[in-house]
Order: sequence, then C-alpha cells, then structure tokens
Amino acid sequence: MPACVNPTMTAPDRQPLARGAVAGLTMLAAIILCGALGALLGAVTGLFAPFLLLGIFVGFLAGFFAVRARFPDL
Repeated sequence: MPACVNPTMTAPDRQPLARGAVAGLTMLAAIILCGALGALLGAVTGLFAPFLLLGIFVGFLAGFFAVRARFPDL
C-alpha cells in the first residue's frame, strides 16, 4: 500500500442531488392534500370555493414549513 493512502480516511459527505425535487414534491403534496381536504369540507358545508382556497393557502404554509424543517439549508 502506498504511504500517501490513509485507510481510515472516509469520503467527504455529499448531499443527494435530488433535494430540490424532493422539496418541491413535498410542497406540492401538502398543497394538494390540504386543498382536497378543504374542498371536501367545503362540499359538505356548501361553501366549496372559500374552503378550497383556504385549504390551498394552508397547504402552502404547511408545505413551506415542512420543507424548511427538512431542508434548513435550501
């Protein structure tokens, strides 16, 4: 074994390349899920459009905070 190779040295930690895609899909999933729940609640109460818009807004906020919690360096 050559003297310049250290067998205890490990490779540098690399972050996965698909982090942006995962963050975007997390955001999209939160928006769709909360929008669907808002639409369902709106259909039951007879106020479809307001609850749908409220669900989409809540989904955006939930997705934003979920992405910030999982990927604080993005």
